[in-house]
Amino acid sequence: MGKGVSIGHLLAWPFLLPGNVACDVLGLDDHRNLVRMLVNSLIWTVFGVIAVALVV
Repeated sequence: MGKGVSIGHLLAWPFLLPGNVACDVLGLDDHRNLVRMLVNSLIWTVFGVIAVALVV
């Protein structure tokens, strides 16, 4: 197998970016996946609520 990047990875990267940045800034290694999941869900939920509020 090559060391190329998959299409799925490229599509998911922008959506996972807020959690990755937060973990990098905080210097977290333990429970990184949990913190990344919580940050991403918070960011994208707030973004969705704001988008719906602007549309309505």
